[in-house]
Amino acid sequence: MKLNRDGSLTKYMLFVPTMVVLISMTIVPFIFSLLTSLTNYKATEPEKWNFVGLNNFVRAVTDQDVQASFINTLEYVFGAVAIEFVLGILIALLLNRKMRGITFIRTLLLLPMMATPVAVGLLWRWLLNTDFGIINYYLQSWFGITGPNWLAESKLVMPVVIGVDVWQWTPFMVLSLLAGLQSLSDDPIEAAWMDGASPWQLFWHVTLPQLRSIILVVLLIRIIDAFKSFDVVWTLTNGGPGISTELLSLRVYRVAFKFWETGYASAISWLFLIVVILITSQFIRFLYRETGK
Repeated sequence: MKLNRDGSLTKYMLFVPTMVVLISMTIVPFIFSLLTSLTNYKATEPEKWNFVGLNNFVRAVTDQDVQASFINTLEYVFGAVAIEFVLGILIALLLNRKMRGITFIRTLLLLPMMATPVAVGLLWRWLLNTDFGIINYYLQSWFGITGPNWLAESKLVMPVVIGVDVWQWTPFMVLSLLAGLQSLSDDPIEAAWMDGASPWQLFWHVTLPQLRSIILVVLLIRIIDAFKSFDVVWTLTNGGPGISTELLSLRVYRVAFKFWETGYASAISWLFLIVVILITSQFIRFLYRETGK
């Protein structure tokens, strides 16, 4: 092949390996999972499979365990992200000022976010242990309160799981929103201040509108990431007690690697993907509306 003067052949030679890796690592498994979802394929019996059409999808929609996992996932995602956003914007506003030690405080905020999810789950599982956990110990020694079994009571366990996620990922909200606050122009704020606007009016009518695009992007990232949560919940509660904290990601794992129903697990995964796409597409629509594109 003849090399053109503009080096176009070289560009194509560099482009092809990247496309091969992309196709082999993402697109091929993507298509394979879709085809598998239309069969009764089991990993333990790979030679015994039949085409079942949309039966797996119908089964997933009517499966009470899948429905419960879906509700748990929505509660977990939107509960955690909402709390993280409120705390994130409040802390970012507090840190968006000149004070002594502010750099050290910002550095400390990174620590929970830098910990691996498995380590976070194991850490909080130990802290919340009924018999020798530090939290129950201080509740008893300081306040005379007998701490509950945090991870075994169905009414407490989901708020606890959400709280652990808030502890780990609120720093992400803080740092992202703080960067947005520091990138804003001071002119509109100073003009509103000169006109006699109160601090609340400054925030609600001047600062918040300028942050809308950043807020939507940060919320979109966190919602997508929260939908994928697996490690923390698995190590913290294993989806229990019962299935009270079983997210859809855990349900897919159980179906695929405990019951070995690969085709059915693929169908649940695709329904999961459709839900995430529908939710995130609304955020993207709002984002484009705000940016005027």
